[in-house]
Amino acid sequence: MPLSATSFLYFTHAVAVAGTAEQLTAYIIPEGMEVVVTARRSNTQNRYLGNTQTNAQTANNRKVLVPGQSTTLQVDDTSKIWTDGDNETDRIEITVQRIPSTGG
Repeated sequence: MPLSATSFLYFTHAVAVAGTAEQLTAYIIPEGMEVVVTARRSNTQNRYLGNTQTNAQTANNRKVLVPGQSTTLQVDDTSKIWTDGDNETDRIEITVQRIPSTGG
């Protein structure tokens, strides 16, 4: 799906097997856009992010998202994001949106 600087993309993801990180589906991110990853508030446990499968599965090398927490990533392709979780039912929400203007 081609994105433009005036569009956005939203999808969710749950891992098939907790403890086995999965790569997100590939979507090319145009310049001026960012990826916001949010652990749903209804989650019961943590979700994890990494730039490789190993990093997403390794405690000292991953970003932890507690339920309700978000992080913003500036990557050019969503497949550069690997995700894992403590269970198979908790989900993350991935939103690709325009980078907010910083003024100036």
